[in-house]
Amino acid sequence: MVAADRQAGTGGYGSLNGTMQAFLSEVQKDLAQGMLSPRVLNDPDIHRAELDRIFTKCWVFVGHVSEIPSPGDYVLRYVGEDQFILARDEQGEIQLLLNNCVHRASPVCRAEKGNTSHFRCPYHGWIYKNSGEWNGAPHRAKAYRTIDTARWGLRKAPHVDSYQGLIFACLDPDAVPLREYLGDMCWYLDVIFGLNEQGMRAAGDPHRWIVPANWKSGAENFVGDAYHVQSAHSSLGDIGLIPDNSKSVTETFHIALEGGHGLIAIPKALPEPFGVGNYPPEVTSTFDLDRLDDDQRAFLESGYGVVGFTIFPNLSLFQAPGSTEVGGFPAVNTSLRQWQPRGPEQFELWNWPMVWNSAPPEFNQASYDAAVFSFGPSGVFEQDDTVVWRGGPMVGRSAFARQDMKLNFQMGLDGMSDYEPRPDWMGPGEASTSAFGERNQRRWWQRWSEALASS
Repeated sequence: MVAADRQAGTGGYGSLNGTMQAFLSEVQKDLAQGMLSPRVLNDPDIHRAELDRIFTKCWVFVGHVSEIPSPGDYVLRYVGEDQFILARDEQGEIQLLLNNCVHRASPVCRAEKGNTSHFRCPYHGWIYKNSGEWNGAPHRAKAYRTIDTARWGLRKAPHVDSYQGLIFACLDPDAVPLREYLGDMCWYLDVIFGLNEQGMRAAGDPHRWIVPANWKSGAENFVGDAYHVQSAHSSLGDIGLIPDNSKSVTETFHIALEGGHGLIAIPKALPEPFGVGNYPPEVTSTFDLDRLDDDQRAFLESGYGVVGFTIFPNLSLFQAPGSTEVGGFPAVNTSLRQWQPRGPEQFELWNWPMVWNSAPPEFNQASYDAAVFSFGPSGVFEQDDTVVWRGGPMVGRSAFARQDMKLNFQMGLDGMSDYEPRPDWMGPGEASTSAFGERNQRRWWQRWSEALASS
């Protein structure tokens, strides 16, 4: 991009320059043919545009209700690269507050989590309630006799809402409601998290570490890429941790939803006495499927489950039976995963193992252990994925590759593979007969390009 274009640039909320608009038009045309420029995986201007046009406009996951159960509880979270305080105020309402004093911008909260009724800026001592309201300053009677206290509170996210315990926020005052944004994904969140009234909880603090890759590689992977398991994770099959890793693509299938959301679904993996969702009897006995509609019950009673999803832009999930040893007890483990951008060449990966409030402690411990063993800073699956994703920034910055190289996203197009619509699907969305396709990934990228091109 030439210097004049950079000055016109994508910073702020103004119109995109002509060069960027032309590139996004190229992306959309390429996607129709199953191709994508590697530039999307490493470009400072694209990254700036993402922060301005995706992370300030979309509903973004910021935490789970179990992390802030009581008034005064708070944790630090991110929307894009901006740090926020996710707090439950004295009235029990959930707030998302920009962690910057409105006097001289110093962070007002310096602990990752805690419980407090107020936040005090360390610079000049301005004080804010945990609802974000301005609540005083040193020598107020002499220094700020006529200050408009309603005007000078911490900046709040205009929209904060939750579904099935998942807390989302949107920084756009004109955003659609959360349930409308999630759309048919709500149906699948019900069959994952809504199996009883007690629900699930985060099993401790999220694990966090830096990955030398672009955040979009993780989001795209979990929205539909089951094809990589047979190759990237082949060593796990060799040692027996995955009984038959070819089933990752031959038995799983995709569900594509509107809005760039998508899922990877699986048939029943474990025999009796393991029941709904591959859970053992001591866990399934706590479920109340009458909470669900007929089609949701049919989904579960037919043995289907969700092994992965991505909610656009950057929240994913993994759920599958797993163990910490070959032949060990196969406990279903569930992890929420978020791809937090930290520039175009790296992201911070956040991982929340989840457990059932109603399940026996022994099962929850086995589930947590399996989750950490699979996905986490030292997870056996994690190491495989984060190594191969490093190629994105490499090719994205390559002057040679950016001349005319295209990444291939053609699987499933025009009869190229065994990939057909699944007839008589009982759930919402478009289900496929196999995972030999990249429809979900193409739709995620289409949603990405549309978000960047929108005003």
